[in-house]
Amino acid sequence: MKYLFLAVSSILAIVAQMVAGSNFFLFNFLDFPMILIAYWALYRSRNQALFVGSLSGVLLDAVVGWPLGFNGFGKTLAAYVVGQTAKHLNVEEGWMRFVLLAVSSCVSSLSVYILFALLQRGTSPVFLGASLAQALITALVGVLVFSAYDSYEHAHSGKTS
Repeated sequence: MKYLFLAVSSILAIVAQMVAGSNFFLFNFLDFPMILIAYWALYRSRNQALFVGSLSGVLLDAVVGWPLGFNGFGKTLAAYVVGQTAKHLNVEEGWMRFVLLAVSSCVSSLSVYILFALLQRGTSPVFLGASLAQALITALVGVLVFSAYDSYEHAHSGKTS
């Protein structure tokens, strides 16, 4: 049942990405699945974050029309980076989360770019610039979302007693 919830949340993140991206230009540079992956890696289980990363990546490949597995590999690698960093470093501060989200988004995009280059498919240098913009915007929004979630949890932890 838990993995069904993870699958549905991954699908909803991709649908939200498609709807928001088609209606607002700036949302094309926001990676909702990466924020979801970071949430699972930071607040829940790192193993579930790997599942969400691989599933959302493969679903994203299917939606975009790329060969299956390119984004799946990239998002899974990003989930691993977030999980291992959170395991070994203190990522409670906002600047550290910003750096972590930006780096993991860059790792995901760079791995997709490298896979395209290794398989001799057409790549554009514009992809790397757009990926950098996507990493910075995703990191900024992710830090704001996680800060709001932390504030919500802190406010409700005192009221449960």
